[in-house]
Amino acid sequence: MELRHLQAFVAVGEALHFGRAAVRLQLSPSPVSRTVAELEREVGVPLFVRTHHRVQLTAEGAQLLPQARRLLAEWSAFTSAGRQLSHDRAKPRLRVGSPSLAPSGVVDRMIELLAEIAPETEVELEFAASVQLVGALRRGELDLVVAHLPLDEPELRILPVARYDLGLVVRVDDELADRIDVCPGDLAGRRVLMVSSAVQPATLSAISQWLSSVDAVVEQLPEPDLVRIAQLVRHGRGVTLSGRSGIAADIFRQPGLAIVPMRDAGPGVELALVWPERVDRSGAVELLVGRMAQLTSAELFRV
Repeated sequence: MELRHLQAFVAVGEALHFGRAAVRLQLSPSPVSRTVAELEREVGVPLFVRTHHRVQLTAEGAQLLPQARRLLAEWSAFTSAGRQLSHDRAKPRLRVGSPSLAPSGVVDRMIELLAEIAPETEVELEFAASVQLVGALRRGELDLVVAHLPLDEPELRILPVARYDLGLVVRVDDELADRIDVCPGDLAGRRVLMVSSAVQPATLSAISQWLSSVDAVVEQLPEPDLVRIAQLVRHGRGVTLSGRSGIAADIFRQPGLAIVPMRDAGPGVELALVWPERVDRSGAVELLVGRMAQLTSAELFRV
């Protein structure tokens, strides 16, 4: 049995006329009649009663017709799904990574720009620590990432796009909580809680060295757990640094804590677009990097 047998059976069963069924199938009546006869031999029962002026379904034909329709519908759905998969596969795709706790403004702006300059490009987002994202980029698992600087990756191309506006997180009853801003000298003798340097070794090492240079006491925790750090600050174990926007800052915006702007953030913390030298077939990476370079040529985004 082939698909054409079911198509002929359904066409004749609905038209009850071999000539009209043949027009619907874009065939002549003889092949349609022959195909229906082949199907009757295959299933072992007559499907139609044929007279000179009339065609009627037999009882067996009437019982089998809905099943034949269902089989044709399933075949149609199957082929449509296959064509959709083929279409999706052909669509340009860009795999983008962003640090889990970084402010979302940079990656959000990238998505907006891609919708403008490459609307057919499908974007897949991945979130992890910068060091993990850069590793995935090197392995070809991502096409473009947002990562913290500095990076020692000579085989990768880097465009700085954003700088953190850092704040000092303190208890609300801390003497610094009501200040308009704080300066590095205010950190002298303070215990500053830091996440594990494994999250982004170069960045956190630079910040730790700067904190030590202003006589702060750096306490690095073994895990990158900002919720734990927030609880420790609330209960007087120390202070910490945070960006003033994004998910990380939201963790510290809770009763009992205050984020005071820092006048001088020492080495600062920057975010960059990072991408490989290899050619991007869709061209979306180069277009996006070009637009981001234009937008940040005068000043980096503040996040």
